[in-house]
Amino acid sequence: MTDPRVRYLLPLGLWLAAAVLITLLEGTPDRLPSVALGSTVLLHALRAGALFALGVTVATVLVRAGVGHLPTQLSTTGIGYDAEETSKTTATLADLQEQIDDHQAALDNVGQRLDARGRMS
Repeated sequence: MTDPRVRYLLPLGLWLAAAVLITLLEGTPDRLPSVALGSTVLLHALRAGALFALGVTVATVLVRAGVGHLPTQLSTTGIGYDAEETSKTTATLADLQEQIDDHQAALDNVGQRLDARGRMS
């Protein structure tokens, strides 16, 4: 399962179907809550949406925790993680800085040669 559509969308689709099935199996209460606005369809859609979001949130935290990344913020606005600077990123940045320094030295050398030619003329 290397295709991202299969790896991510299939489980999400299955979880959404399960959330809808769960809310339908729960049934409709005799008296609908005011948030449903008198519609049983809206009630089931809201329930399924909340259950889906809760499941995705829990799955996200568990998957990230499995690789050693624990959230620093878990609130109604979302899940927050600290930015990480890996050793590979640090090494790549150091290599890029070295290349920039080499290019700057080459440009300085070319500039000095052009200045020297300009003085000779």
